[in-house]
Amino acid sequence: MAKKKDPSITFLNKFGYNVVRLPRVGIEPMDIIGRDETTQWLGPISSVWTSTVPAPVPSPPRVAAAVNGQQTDSLDISFGMKILANALAAFGASVPSLDVSYSRARSVQFAYTNVTSTVVAPLDAGNYLTAGTLKTGNPVVQHYFFGQEAEAYLIIDVLKSNSITVTASDQHGVGVAVDVPAIQGVVGANVTVKSNNTSNSSITYTGKEAVTFGFALQEIQRDGEVWTLHGVEPSGLTSFGVKGMAAAAGAGGGEGQSTDSSPIILGSGCRVRI
Repeated sequence: MAKKKDPSITFLNKFGYNVVRLPRVGIEPMDIIGRDETTQWLGPISSVWTSTVPAPVPSPPRVAAAVNGQQTDSLDISFGMKILANALAAFGASVPSLDVSYSRARSVQFAYTNVTSTVVAPLDAGNYLTAGTLKTGNPVVQHYFFGQEAEAYLIIDVLKSNSITVTASDQHGVGVAVDVPAIQGVVGANVTVKSNNTSNSSITYTGKEAVTFGFALQEIQRDGEVWTLHGVEPSGLTSFGVKGMAAAAGAGGGEGQSTDSSPIILGSGCRVRI
C-alpha cells in the first residue's frame, strides 16, 4: 500500500513555495539548503563563496498577495496539528501542542496572514556567483557540492508571517468550537489568540515576530566554466526542518550542520547544484 502523502510538507507547493517544517527567524534569501537522505538548512552562501562583487541585497518585505490569506485544503487533524504545533513554537508559545483543544475536530484548514515575501533577483544572484569561487576544505561543502548522492540549492525568495488562522471542522464539514480563553492560557503571553466568528471555530494565532515558513529555490549547475541558473519545482522533498530550533533561533543552525568554514577550490569540469 502506498504511503499516505503528508500535506503538512506540501501545502505551499501549489503557490510555488516549499515548506519550512519548523518555521523560524534567520532563514533568508541567498542561504543554501542541502539534500541527501534529508533536507536541511546549511547557512548563507557568503560563508563558502568568495566573489568580486557584493552579495545581492534582498528586497524589502512585500505583501505576498498569492499566499496572504489563502486557505489550504482541508487537512486531516493529525497533519493539521503538526502544522499548528510548529507555527506556535515559532511564535514563542509556551506549549505548542493543542491536540486536546481540537479533540472534537476531524479536519482543519490553515491560512497564513500578514504574509510578506523577501526576494533576491535570480539575475543578481547569477552575477554574484559568476564573479566568485567556491571555498574548499569544508566537509559540508565537500559532501553537498561534490558528493554523488547529495545536492545543494540556493534560496531566492522567503515567505514570512507572524499570524496563522485555523478553522476546525467535524467529519461532516461543520465548524467545531474551541475554547479561546483556555487556549490563550495554554499558549502564553507571546501569542495572542482571537476568534474570527461567533461559533469560535476559526481562530487566529499571532506572534510578536514574523518567522520564515516558506521558500523558493533556484538550481545552479556548472559545466566547465559555464554557470546556468533555473527554478526548482516545489516539492515535499525540499521541505526541511531545523533540530534544536529554540537554541538555534537567531543564531542559525541545521540538522547535522558543521560550523567548519575553512576553504575548498572549485575545479573546472565539475557539476554543482546550489
